[in-house]
Formats: sequence, C-alpha cells, structure tokens
Amino acid sequence: MPISARTAEPRSEFPTHGMLPKGDSQAADFLRKHPDYDGRGVVVAVLDTGIDPGAKGLQMTSDGKRKVIDYIDCSGSGDVALGKPQKCSGDTLELRAGSGRMLRLNPSWTNPSGEWRLGTRRLYEVAPPVAKMNILEEREAQFRKDAQRLVDSVNACKDSGSDGSGADERAEADSQANVLDKLGSAYSDPGPVLDCVVFHDGQQWRAAIDVAESGDLSETSAMGAYKSTSDVGLLSRRHLLYYTLNFYDDGRTLSIVTSVGEHGSHVAGIIAANHPEEPENNGVAPGAQLLSLTISKQIRNGMETGIGLTRAVKAIVEYGVDMANISFGEPTDTPNRGQWVQMVRREVVRHRRCIFVGSVGNGGPALSTVTAPGGTTEDFIGVGAYVGYDQMKANHGMYETVNDTVFTWSSRGPTLDGARGVDIYAPGSAIASYPAYTKQRLQVASGTSMSAPSLCGCLALLVSAWKQEFGCDSETQRISPYRVKNAILNTAKSICDELGTGMIQTDAAWQFLKAHVERDFEDLTYTVRVLDSGDARGIYLRNFEESAHVRHMQIQITPEFPGDVRAKFEHDSDGSYGQQEGQRRFDFEQRALLIATASWVRAPEAVYVGGNGCSFSVRIDPTLLKPGQLHVAAIDAYDSTNVDRGPIFSIPITVTKPLPVELSGSVELGCLRFQPTEIVRRFIAVPVGATKAQITIHATNAAAQESAPATFYLHCLQLVPQERFRAYIMKQRVTIGHQTYVAGGGTAEQKSTSHMDVTGGATLEVCIAPYWSQHGTREMDVCIEFNGIVPANTGCLHPGGNQLDTGVVINGNQTVARADFMALIRPEYNISPVAKLDTLRIAKRPVKAVISPTESERDTHLMTESAIYRLVLDYKFETKTNNVRVRPRIPAVDSKIYESWADDFGLAIFDANKRCVVSNNSYTESTLLEKTGDYLVRVMIRHRNSKDLEALKSMALVLDISL
Repeated sequence: MPISARTAEPRSEFPTHGMLPKGDSQAADFLRKHPDYDGRGVVVAVLDTGIDPGAKGLQMTSDGKRKVIDYIDCSGSGDVALGKPQKCSGDTLELRAGSGRMLRLNPSWTNPSGEWRLGTRRLYEVAPPVAKMNILEEREAQFRKDAQRLVDSVNACKDSGSDGSGADERAEADSQANVLDKLGSAYSDPGPVLDCVVFHDGQQWRAAIDVAESGDLSETSAMGAYKSTSDVGLLSRRHLLYYTLNFYDDGRTLSIVTSVGEHGSHVAGIIAANHPEEPENNGVAPGAQLLSLTISKQIRNGMETGIGLTRAVKAIVEYGVDMANISFGEPTDTPNRGQWVQMVRREVVRHRRCIFVGSVGNGGPALSTVTAPGGTTEDFIGVGAYVGYDQMKANHGMYETVNDTVFTWSSRGPTLDGARGVDIYAPGSAIASYPAYTKQRLQVASGTSMSAPSLCGCLALLVSAWKQEFGCDSETQRISPYRVKNAILNTAKSICDELGTGMIQTDAAWQFLKAHVERDFEDLTYTVRVLDSGDARGIYLRNFEESAHVRHMQIQITPEFPGDVRAKFEHDSDGSYGQQEGQRRFDFEQRALLIATASWVRAPEAVYVGGNGCSFSVRIDPTLLKPGQLHVAAIDAYDSTNVDRGPIFSIPITVTKPLPVELSGSVELGCLRFQPTEIVRRFIAVPVGATKAQITIHATNAAAQESAPATFYLHCLQLVPQERFRAYIMKQRVTIGHQTYVAGGGTAEQKSTSHMDVTGGATLEVCIAPYWSQHGTREMDVCIEFNGIVPANTGCLHPGGNQLDTGVVINGNQTVARADFMALIRPEYNISPVAKLDTLRIAKRPVKAVISPTESERDTHLMTESAIYRLVLDYKFETKTNNVRVRPRIPAVDSKIYESWADDFGLAIFDANKRCVVSNNSYTESTLLEKTGDYLVRVMIRHRNSKDLEALKSMALVLDISL
C-alpha cells in the first residue's frame, strides 16, 4: 500500500515556555514586569549530589557574576589524606608517589618552603556512577581488544609449528593461551589511580593531579581552591569529568570535588540556570548565585549522610546564603524531631534568616506520606509537585491533555502529628541543565525534587526584589523566612487540593509583601501545639476510637520571632541585643478572631495572644461525619485590625473516619467511578486479629475495546505509632483495559487481586487513583477481605493500640515446644503451618570503646562552636561456614538521619586481614561474608556532647546471622 501524502504541517515552533515552566507560578509575569529582579543579589545553597562545573547555564549570572560561588564536598567522598611534608632530593624535582610512580614536578610552580605533600585516590571513588560506568566499559573494551591481539599472536605461533617442529614453542604458546583465558574470565578493573601533589605557593594551597597516570606533571598547572581562584579541571578529558578543589586542616586534607550524581545539577538548573543565547532555557531566577553543597556520599549510592548534612549547615552560615534547597528526604516516625532538624530551625532559619525549601517526597497518593525534612519540619517550606498544560505539552509529550493537577505520586500530608505537610505546590517537572559527563545538555525529570527548586527560584525573585527595593545591609536586616512564607501561603491559587494547599503565585506574593511592608508582625510565625496529643502540630483523628465520640482539645499558640545571632549570650557582652529581643516579645500583642471552616468544629470567636502565647479549647464532633471518607477543616485566625490580610495562623484538622468491617471480615466499597485526575480514598477500621488483607478490583468498561489501557495506583497504607509510613504499605500499578479484548464485541472486564500485611486496630487507607495523564472514565468494584491467625496463648495488647501481640516465645531448653493459634476474623481451613529458623540474633558487647574529639576544621558544631566528639566501638564475632549473610546494627541510631539524636552514625566490617568488607552510613544492610573466620565490626557515632557518648560505651550490637 503506498504511503499517503502529508496532509498537515507540524506546528511552527516547539512549546519552549513549558520546558522549564514559569507561567503557572507567575514567575514569567513577574520577570516581564521586573526584569532586574531576576535573583540578583541572592545566594541559594543547593544541598544535593553536587553541581557539575561543566553543566550548561551554570557558569555566569545574568549580571556577569560567577554563578557558583563555591563547590563543597560536605560528605568527604573526595577526601585525600595527605602524607607528611617531604622535600625533593638534590636538584631534582621528582618524588615517589603512593602509586609507586615517580612524579616529575613542574619547575614553574612557586613553593617557597620546598615542602610537598602526596596522596592517592582511585578515580572510581570520586567519579559519579554514570561516568564511572562509561570509563569502566571503555577500559574493559580496550583490555579485551589487547587480549584478543595477544591471543591472535599466540595462535599464529601455534600454527607456524603445525608441521611437527618447534614442540617447545607450541607448549609455550598453549601455556600463554591458558593464561590469557584465565585473565579474561577473571577480569576486574580497580580503575585509574590518581597521584596528588599539594604545596603552598606562599599565598594559598595548590594541588596537581596526575590524571594521565604518566607521572609527568612537568607541564601541568597547579589548581587552587575554587573559591579564590575559580580553577576547574578535568579528571577525564574524554568523558568531560570536571572537578574543583578545596584544602582543609592546614593542607593535610585535599578535597577533590565532583558531583556524585546528576540530580544536583538538574535542581540547580531549575533554580538559576542562565543561558544568554537561549533564554527560553533559563532557570526561574537566572540572576541568582549558587553554593554547591554535596551531602550524599559516593559509596552510599548517592544517599545523604549525617556528616554531610551537618557540614552543609555550617557552610550555609559561613557563606551567609539567603536560602537553601534540599530535594532529598527519608520517611520518619518522629516528625519535627532530630538534632539536625532542630539545628537548622534554630540556627539557620530563625537566627540567620535563611529560607529553607524542601521537597515533600514522591510517596503519594496516599495520605501522610510526606518525608523528612521538607514535609515534616516546622519552619521549612514543604513543596509538592504540580503539572500544568505547558508541562504536559513540552515535558510529557501528551497529544491530549488533562486538567491541571497534582502529580499522582506527589506525597500528601498531613504529617503523623497533624501538621499540613505540604505547604504549597510548584511545577514538578522541567527540562533543565545536566552534567557534562552525561553528554547531554538538558534533561527532562519529574518529582518533588523538581518542584522544590522551582519554588526556590520563585522565592529568589521575591528576595531579589525586596533587597533592591527595601535594602538589606546585614544579615539581621534580611527579609525573614516567616514574612516570605506568610506571603506565598496567603496568595496561593486554589487548585482544589483535598487538604487546601494552593499553587505558588509569585507576582501576587510580591504585591502582598509590598502591601504589608510596614507590618513588623509579618516577620513572626506562630507555633501550634495540641496539648492533648503529645504536642502535635494539628488535629489528626484517624483511628476508629478517635472519631467515635466528641473531642474537646486544648490548643497552645505561641508567637515565634526571627532571632538575632548577636543576642546569643556569648556574643552579647552588655546585654543590649538580648534586651531588644526581650522587649520585642514583651511589647507584642495580637487580638485574633477565630473562625472554623466546618460546622462540626467549634472554637472561641476571639483570643488574645501575648508574648508568651495563649491556650484555648476547641470542640471536634466527628460522630455525624460520613464513615469511610476524608474530612478536612481548619480553625483560621485573623488579625482583628486587618481581616483582609488573610489568616495569621491556622490549626489544621483532618479526620479519616473509618468504615466498620462486617462480620464476614470483608468490606464492599461498591462501584467507584473515576474521572481523569480523580482520586478515591476509603478508610477502613481493620479488625483486631487481622494480619492480612486482600484487595480485589473488578473493573468493567463497555468502551474498553476502543479506549487506551488506563493505569491506576492502588495505594494502601496503615499508620502505626512510632513507625514510618512504610511499615504497613502496599503500592502498585494496576492496568485496566490491557489485553481485555472480547471477541465479537461485548464488555471488557479485568480482575486484579493484591495482598498486604496489616495490623488490627489501625485504620487502613485504600487509595485508588488514575495516573495523572490518563483520559476517559473508568468504573470498578472494590472489595477488601481480612483474615489472620494469631497466637492463642497471648492476651496482651500490642503497644501500638488495639492489636494483639502476635509474638511467639519458645523456650530453647525444651526439646519440643507447643504453640497454639486462633483465627479471630473468620474460620481458616486448608492451612499448612511451616516453622523455620532462618535468623540467629545475638547481642555483642564492645571489646573496645574510645571517645575523642574530631580533628578536622570542618567538624565543629554550629550550636556549641566546639569540636564534635566521636565514639568508636569495636565488636568481634566469628563465622563457622562460608557464604553467611549478616546484618549488624545499633537500634538506637540505625536507620535514622533527620530524626537522629546523633550527628552521624557509621558502621564497617573488617575481616581478619583488616580488609574492609562493607561500610554503611545511617542505614545498615545485610552483607554476605564469603569466608569463615574472625571479623570485627567498627561503629562510629558522632555527637556534640562527650558526656552523652560516655553513657554508650557499653552499648550492645545486635547481630542477625542467616542460618
């Protein structure tokens, strides 16, 4: 069949305005009105995987300044420990390096002392995974090629003696062939070894790296610290692997700074990329400068570390940045807690007036899936991901768009303690700058990791405008983070979000800031505490017993003012700054009018808030609310002298009143109808004794044969006290209409069954959501069935609430032990019990414990301005068989980062030859030990207080050994 002639022309231009979206956030409108308020004068710290110096658009600002003021590896991934100073012998400029190579130095280098420090580092330890893989594949290909050339040479030698002569030569050739075969099968590439030379030129430290592994540095330029020299080098020219340098501890430590992943460059490009020749590719605030802070470690697959986070905070203070973006996060069981979180809130946000923006996570669409720190920390601005028409066209290639919406996977609030969780939404996808080593200038990416820098760019515009219109001569005269947050929350555009969160409107926020510039009270915030719920930050009634009766709850409101670092006792010699802070609180009063947004909530009509705050009682009546559904309200407070300004604080109220389960142990949700972007949530009271849930979806759609398959998220989740939201969770994609063709016509049907672990007494959310880009209407019936078998010899309740304790205790001294079980939900037939001992858990006491202060200049604590202490604990154990899998852990600090009470936690296993088998930070993992023998586990815990560490010197190590 001939190809038909073209009947239509493509559109005349690419939808560039949606590549890095600025329209929906009003950033584009703002820049058209105020082109000079494009982020100039603003410095943004990017806590991430590091910014690649070679990424396009990240070299200069719109007004000609250096885009990145410094690159700092806070994680220590690129640290090179240098040896003692040494001098060249005689008149030669040669030194023996750690690799064994003789280094020839450049005679043009200035080194008044004549002293040199040497160190080595493997390239694979500092190269990001993409670059490492490219280099490794190229080197292996070359090895195979060289090996094949030798094989061909050997075979030619064997062929030349095929007439019977040269038997010895043929035997030698056979031996060589065997050796080459073994080398090929056992190929392993540790990678290039980089020899480093460090010296002081009389003004500053400088270093040269032998990237060619030739030993010849005679024509190599020595680089200085980027902050003072702007020097950028290449670790691999072929692979465009750029790096910068820093020097610490009086020249004893060289830091080779590379990006450990692509994420940080993309985030930086969204915030502030500047493309003078292609302005359509600009970031939101092309005039802003950046501070690159690498918080993730190479050996942890790019995961953040405690030491990286603490050093990053210190750098933020040292460089006096205006705002910070962190597009990292982890689930937490204790929101708004942890030494790092409190340090940022107190020292960075309140005392230094630095605006902190964080992503809330991609764990949605179920409720309470926000991550720390962005979605769970007071004083941060938590950002969710929004997608609009421009993004759909440019970033996602949709031929038919849907309504502007929140991305399905964007995490939702509230937090476990009832706070909003998501403060605001911003565009959650962009085509932005990418590292040079990927060989791609721009890359599309989606996530709350993209929405946070989009918002951060919008805020940089506002801060730039504020500085240029109202001035900012010192850190204490900065616009406060609370004033900015008040502005964006009160001017956000409604997007019909279930919890009432809106979309950033940059221009409207600027008008708000100008309208209220004279109001000093805009610089403060209010903390909300629900005294009846353990000082929760909102009212969150989730389980059956919480919504079964009327609740009277006591609320505490406290005003919080931005601090002045000069008012700290150690800096305030005459007490004048402290007096100013005290007087400000003494003079404060707020006469607030309260209004409840729902009829089932009652609150006082007015409250008086003094400098120390106030408390009052509210009444929540959830008894008449419809079971099974989400109910959201708030108590909003208004300034009695300026009601039009909008709420000055708000008490969020969330009720998920669960459906009771029938005696049959099942719940029928009936026929659910889904429109594009519509999310359906149902909440179910899981009966006591249930341990398993089966969720069955039966979809029918008469038009399925004509419709494209539709993808849904099935996201089921329970929240249990002191557990992260991932403790009881099931999240999967279900495709409806896939392979459902009915011969001869008719109705297409599909059935999907899923299973998950549950715990009785805790409400189960069943969330079903069509993927955000799906079209068409779908219908489905949903049924949830519960069952469970629990020990019959226990009558005690689980500490979490109403769930029976399901543990079974067996006395190891008995030859035979009996365990009785019962089914509380429904009769269970045809079961086949199996008991298997698969893990031996033992506790070990340390054989050695040492506390000492850290020695690096990077490791003084911001809050105490003293050295951080480290506790090193050694534990010994032995394996009796080969290939044993073990997992050592310290429960008090394991699997904690943002909520941890410690500054950092690390663990390593060494074999009998002192070889490090594995090294973990924060999150420990199971490790395979291939050989029998003695092993040592070394644990390191860092904390600012040596007395707290003293109490841990006999702390037990829990060791799980697979059987």
